[in-house]
Amino acid sequence: MPIAKCSSGASLRSIWRPNSQHKLARFTSLSGCNRGSPQIRWLASQAMPQRTPMNRRESTIGLHPDGPLIPFSRLPHQAAASFVTSGDTDAQDLAKRLNIQADGRWLREICSCAECRNQDTAQRNINVFKMDRKSSAIRQVLPATNGQGVEVAFEDGHVSFFPIEAFIGRTAAQTQENRAGFASVKPWSAGIANNPPTVKHVDVKSGSGMGGLMRLIREYGFAFIDQMPATPEASEDLLRSIGPIRDTHYGAFYDFTSDLSSKDTAYTAEALEPHTDNTYFTEPAGLQALHMLSHTGGSGGESSLVDGFAAADQLYRQDPQAYEILSTTGVHAHASGNDGVNIQPSQAIPTFVHDQTLGMLQQVRWNNADRGGVATAFENLKQWYDAAAQFDEILSNVKNQYWFQLQPGKMLLFDNWRVLHGRAAFTGKRRMCGGYINRDDFISKYRTTNLSKNELSSSTVTG
Repeated sequence: MPIAKCSSGASLRSIWRPNSQHKLARFTSLSGCNRGSPQIRWLASQAMPQRTPMNRRESTIGLHPDGPLIPFSRLPHQAAASFVTSGDTDAQDLAKRLNIQADGRWLREICSCAECRNQDTAQRNINVFKMDRKSSAIRQVLPATNGQGVEVAFEDGHVSFFPIEAFIGRTAAQTQENRAGFASVKPWSAGIANNPPTVKHVDVKSGSGMGGLMRLIREYGFAFIDQMPATPEASEDLLRSIGPIRDTHYGAFYDFTSDLSSKDTAYTAEALEPHTDNTYFTEPAGLQALHMLSHTGGSGGESSLVDGFAAADQLYRQDPQAYEILSTTGVHAHASGNDGVNIQPSQAIPTFVHDQTLGMLQQVRWNNADRGGVATAFENLKQWYDAAAQFDEILSNVKNQYWFQLQPGKMLLFDNWRVLHGRAAFTGKRRMCGGYINRDDFISKYRTTNLSKNELSSSTVTG
């Protein structure tokens, strides 16, 4: 409960309670405070967060009314910057509006002609901040002769053509989703064991199957690559076909046994609770691969997966305020078991991280073993632990856990920003291999194998 001091030295306590409209309203206890003090005036000026189920869009984390897995079609600030919001606008009307509203610097730098943009690299050739003022000063905007767009003439004599679609696409929901590499989330639970997403190694290596693999991982958070050689070479080759393998303090591509060669419980035979990797990095790996090459002289070691997005959605519907606490309270993490290594994120980061463009859940960061302190005031610790306990209970529910046995020749590839993985204890000797791929490289591979050239261009170059 936040506590402040008035200029008079008296305590000021602010709490939130439901009012008669069933919205959370601020009630302030003024133990001897001067109601005209700067502290009271500041407190009264603060916007009241709307966290009740009927007003979720007004939550401080800005969720869609239907839940954290649904994207917004358009954010308000982007809509306000839009010139064209539908295909009903014609070239004549667009020209008039651009003449009045458009900044010439913006129009000049999104020009896609060979003078303004490198046609091979799609990089900008010009710098509007260093060009002569005439180069970005609009002389006139006229409808193009084909009626499909506008021609913008600048004071330096340069003429640019822009199709109407370029302005519609700037704020279109589809363009925003293409830019983020969005795919519809398909939540799952233990029942996915009946039909887990799987592709054949030969299909992925043929080229055409890579897009399908990336799409499955974007939709479900994981996929198996079956019928592949049970060798580290084949595993590394497949990973590199997706993107560069991330090099960490554990190395790049890893090939290990349970000998504690690196000081991490993953290198033991102990059981592991559901967790995401790399919470000690500011940006955890986007993809992780696990391929068991052999298991001799023992048993056990079954693997588990939990859909972190589905679990977060359950928490949201069960207790929206607990969801918001885990979305707004930063958590520290660390990797400090190896000599010469002490890694911590650049800042405390919440358990749930949201996409600022689409307004939906983007990342779950949960690793009880690597968690450091909770970045909140002492009096707020109880509410964080209560919220975290609810989430942990959801993750531990067997109805949400998919258990299976890793097998040689069947690689597991999963989204480390979404899917939590765990393991049962085992005996004997297991040889595992795998590696990490950065999030940006993962999304890049998804976009380039699932979007058309025009979709890529419209959401990247002139966005």
